[in-house]
Amino acid sequence: MIRPIALTVIITVTAFSSLALAQEEGRHRGACRADAERLCAGVEHGGGRILNCLAGQKDKLSDDCRKMVENRGK
Repeated sequence: MIRPIALTVIITVTAFSSLALAQEEGRHRGACRADAERLCAGVEHGGGRILNCLAGQKDKLSDDCRKMVENRGK
């Protein structure tokens, strides 16, 4: 049986990892929000369609958004 302290540590580490991933995702969305609204307004959300739309227009993206799109494509 897992000791209460070990269980608390596992839960805490998992919670912080999830929070860090959520914050990172939020930064990516923020970096491309304006570009997506401008360039991909008619594209349905979900399934990576917005990212694909942005990737097809790299020459028109802001620097931060272009970096994010390039990193996501790896």
